[in-house]
Amino acid sequence: MRVKPNYTGEGIVNLMSSIASAVGTKSPYPEMANDWLSGIEDSKNIVLMAVDGLGYEYLLNQGKDTVLASSAQGSLTSVFPPSTGSAITTFITGLPPQQHAITGWYVFLKEYGMMSRILPFTSVVDWNVLDTDIAYVVNVESLFWEIERERFVVAGKQIVDSAFSQYTIGHSAKRIGYEGLRNFFECVEKAIAVGERPSYIYSYWPELDSIAHILGIESVEARDHLQAFDQALKEFIERIEGTDTTLIITSDHGLHDVNPEGLIKTGDHPELMESLTLPLCGDTRSVYCYVRPSYIRKFEDYVNSELGHACTIHESEDLVNDNWFGLYEANPMLSDRVGDYTLLFNNGYAILNSFPGQEPPALLGHHGGTSSEEMNVPLIVINR
Repeated sequence: MRVKPNYTGEGIVNLMSSIASAVGTKSPYPEMANDWLSGIEDSKNIVLMAVDGLGYEYLLNQGKDTVLASSAQGSLTSVFPPSTGSAITTFITGLPPQQHAITGWYVFLKEYGMMSRILPFTSVVDWNVLDTDIAYVVNVESLFWEIERERFVVAGKQIVDSAFSQYTIGHSAKRIGYEGLRNFFECVEKAIAVGERPSYIYSYWPELDSIAHILGIESVEARDHLQAFDQALKEFIERIEGTDTTLIITSDHGLHDVNPEGLIKTGDHPELMESLTLPLCGDTRSVYCYVRPSYIRKFEDYVNSELGHACTIHESEDLVNDNWFGLYEANPMLSDRVGDYTLLFNNGYAILNSFPGQEPPALLGHHGGTSSEEMNVPLIVINR
């Protein structure tokens, strides 16, 4: 059963709307439909902690004895696609892809005629940062620009000063880079301690997602990391006792493990690629297809006959109109970034581009699909 994002009160967009209200700004989207964050505007420090890859079902199954699980209020839906590029941009802007138009990890930038890794702002062929202003392709305002509190961002040293971070956060917040798990919590604690006025602190931890991509979310290594993170969190909570802090922990998405036999490589499907003008964009469990007009029938027939067991085919415009990407008026860039068709992959399947001269990575953990594992994330609230 596919899970559709909730944008009316039970999703991360609504979480951000509630936070926006608490920190002195506004979002066009409704606030959360329950009272889980009631009164947070009175807290001196509001900390949002995004733990990349922490799905709600995974937490309940593999983290039953954790502080994270015992403090969980319930679940929220991510955005579509439930992908780091899309959801992290939601945490920064308070808006879903319908407005911010960051439609996955791999985004086609029509303005430059190329496919990008949008958050590191590189091409897909190499990791060289694009030598242009990211404001040309990320044309949405950030929550950080209008917050009426002291503002801090805690992120890894390798990304805290990225083009994306510099543009969306800019000089409106102090950016603090960390190295390693211990230092991550030390930096969040430092931000809490140095704030003289009421503060808002956004922090991001990526390691669970990184482990899960390579070894699988169900791996022993992923479970061990969850326990290590939880122990560090427990010690952190003890140290910030009495600071008048509301700590909100959630995630951008969960993950879905795919065995090697379910991993499809575009290099094995030359007829599919012949019908396209670009490699597949989006993520590995939902992809956007840019189809040559004269090949539309061949494309549809091929997907249905050769990949019908693995995915369903949808006109991207239908998904936009059906509010998968959000509500209200769409960003003009959205239509260029979702292609002509979207393939939504069934459980047990994912797809990877085969770039000439490059072997697709052997990934076990995937996201971007519409399973409950990927779409549902926890909402954890701890008051200290």
